[in-house]
Amino acid sequence: MSKPGERGFTWDSEDTYSNSDKIMVAEEKTEVARDELTVKDDVEDYVFLNPRRKRRRHSGSKSSSGHHSHHHKKKKKKTWKKVLISIVCVLLALVLITTGTALLLILKGQGELYTDDVQISAPESLDAVVQEGGDYIVYNGQTYKYNKDVTSLLFIGVDKRDFDIPTAEGAAGQADVIVLMALDFKANKLSMINIPRDTMTDVAIYSASGYYTGMQKQQICLSYAYGDGRESSCANTVASVKRVFYNIPINTYYALDLDGVMAINDSVGGVDVVSPETIEKFKQGESYHLMGKDAERFIKARVHDRPDANELRNKRHQAYANGFFDKVVGKVKDRPTYAVDLYNESAPYSCTNLDAAKVLYMAKEVALNGAPNKQMYSVPGESKIGASGYAEYTVNEKEFYEQFLSVFYTKM
Repeated sequence: MSKPGERGFTWDSEDTYSNSDKIMVAEEKTEVARDELTVKDDVEDYVFLNPRRKRRRHSGSKSSSGHHSHHHKKKKKKTWKKVLISIVCVLLALVLITTGTALLLILKGQGELYTDDVQISAPESLDAVVQEGGDYIVYNGQTYKYNKDVTSLLFIGVDKRDFDIPTAEGAAGQADVIVLMALDFKANKLSMINIPRDTMTDVAIYSASGYYTGMQKQQICLSYAYGDGRESSCANTVASVKRVFYNIPINTYYALDLDGVMAINDSVGGVDVVSPETIEKFKQGESYHLMGKDAERFIKARVHDRPDANELRNKRHQAYANGFFDKVVGKVKDRPTYAVDLYNESAPYSCTNLDAAKVLYMAKEVALNGAPNKQMYSVPGESKIGASGYAEYTVNEKEFYEQFLSVFYTKM
């Protein structure tokens, strides 16, 4: 392993595990606040008073006593009728408040996911002309229009077991898994683009104290290493991905640490996959129901002395993502609020600007429209061992740009 800050710096020591590994939950990480108000709480706020009884007159007349009893029952009936009406009003108010709050959150989430600020570029090596800030692109004589119904979410799998603050430059961990998800709810389509961790791009370098020191051509996974191990590391990774993707808007990111893989995997009841390669205990073509440590090893394992090791691992990532997504979507369709529950369960293991409003909006779309049609992609290119002794993945610009246009633009 090279020193922190050097090109190709990896955390491959994380590939060795012991049976003593345990899921640790950081105390400072908190869950999304939930509304603890229940119908029972509101009903108990009302004090049910017994109607005041009139002093009984002593009389031997049966008719007089019967009239008094009839009058008392009638008044008692009216009082409880008022109480029942009050309870119904409370219940209706709770429904309206809950529904109104959910609608406000959904609208807030929709506004946060989309942006009109588009400043997309194009590769200088290709015959592409950007118009109106990227709203239109002319490529090989064909005009393409930017699809503003698409929102992008960047998933980052970090190769550390917690989001601690680094003590040295480049020591915040690495982005072992980088997937850009392009969601088009109007077309009910999800495009998942896997970005190889060894993809070479410009990476902003920051000191341990957070000062910018320059830009270097490095593996994209190192973008996360130069930051605070949390928000600024995520922001640096987002910035590097945007450089690869011609400055496409990315409003949302979600980073998950290693312990989160097992925790979230088991919380959904495990994930079914077919292994695309033979590695460790997994055999090519065989089916597995992944639970616990097996889920982590299926995602993380790789052979380090092969230049295509990460490409093979990417295929396992795609197989796992496909199985996990199907599992979650099925649960969300049955109960849309499950998405918020899962978000809360992942909180101790994640760093994200995804909030409950965005989660509710996306869950609502899935509940109404069903599972979106998935399309799996991987950034095309070639991997080789560079002068540093580490794998370097070079993007095939032409193939990638045409893939980029097919996902984010519509041919006119």
